[in-house]
Amino acid sequence: MVVVKYEANCPFCNTIHLGDLEMEYRKDKKFNVRKNNKNTHVCENTECSREFIVEIDSYGKVAAMPLKVNSGDKWSFPWEALTEGKVIKVID
Repeated sequence: MVVVKYEANCPFCNTIHLGDLEMEYRKDKKFNVRKNNKNTHVCENTECSREFIVEIDSYGKVAAMPLKVNSGDKWSFPWEALTEGKVIKVID
């Protein structure tokens, strides 16, 4: 098991969030996304305070997407509000 530390922006207000996730490697040295590749965050910004999901794919790319889209948002679907993040450190 490795610990992946990442940085992602809130899809609603662009506040930076830090987190970590335990993941495993596959035989070809890519991340195994079948086990555990998602983490739920609640925005720390007092005006936003919404939930979103941070997901890491097998290549190590970080994406944040809203959990639900309200009718007052500027997006119709959650995948329209994707924001990209980055992996800060992988600890073996």
